[in-house]
Amino acid sequence: MPALPPGLTEWLPSGFITAFLGLLWYEQKAGEARLNKRMDELREDLKELRRDQKETRQKVDELPMKILELLRTAKHPVTPER
Repeated sequence: MPALPPGLTEWLPSGFITAFLGLLWYEQKAGEARLNKRMDELREDLKELRRDQKETRQKVDELPMKILELLRTAKHPVTPER
């Protein structure tokens, strides 16, 4: 195998280190992007859960009035004797 030129042997170690650091930096940025995407998804899920919770609260708040209305309009009203 032929010997490498002196300039190339001086450049190779720093080139490998630079490439390695570049890969580390790229992986770090890719990890941050994945994390940010997941956080955005979780925020959207949380907003949806809050909307659902608000709708459920409204339905629960309306329930006593609906029950009273049904009792009032029933063919056979509920009395204390029954």
